Amino acid sequence: MSRYLPERSFPSYAFIPGENIHPNKEGGHSFGEDEVISSPLSLENKDYLFAIDLINHGYYWEAHVYLEAIWNAHQREGDSADFCKALIKMCAAGVKFKLSSEQAALGHIERAEELFLKVDDSKIDSGISTNDLIKICDKLKDGIFSKIELQLS
Repeated sequence: MSRYLPERSFPSYAFIPGENIHPNKEGGHSFGEDEVISSPLSLENKDYLFAIDLINHGYYWEAHVYLEAIWNAHQREGDSADFCKALIKMCAAGVKFKLSSEQAALGHIERAEELFLKVDDSKIDSGISTNDLIKICDKLKDGIFSKIELQLS
């Protein structure tokens, strides 16, 4: 899958709890880095584009860091915030699937769907419809999971 922000390098590993060192601990790929502060959701937001790249390449924990920064840029309220929170839930599901914790993953997917249903697409600049994201969630729930892939328009 092609990248949306190829000039940013991926971390040296995708964090999986219990399998490798937490990124923020000494020796982790993000140790000593400043907290990510981002701007609101937009197709012009490089943190958003990088988060999509991270998701598409299986870096779910790392993607959530950028999505949480964008969520915080919206003071955790409104359509854009709910959209980001839903993507964060999808990332959490991705980590749980990698850990073979299917029930936990399904819980995150169901919450993501609930959040996507609340979002008015006309009020956000995400490059992907919530209907398409709900279809992806349905495939994940049906066990068609291999990895999460998001295509922006």
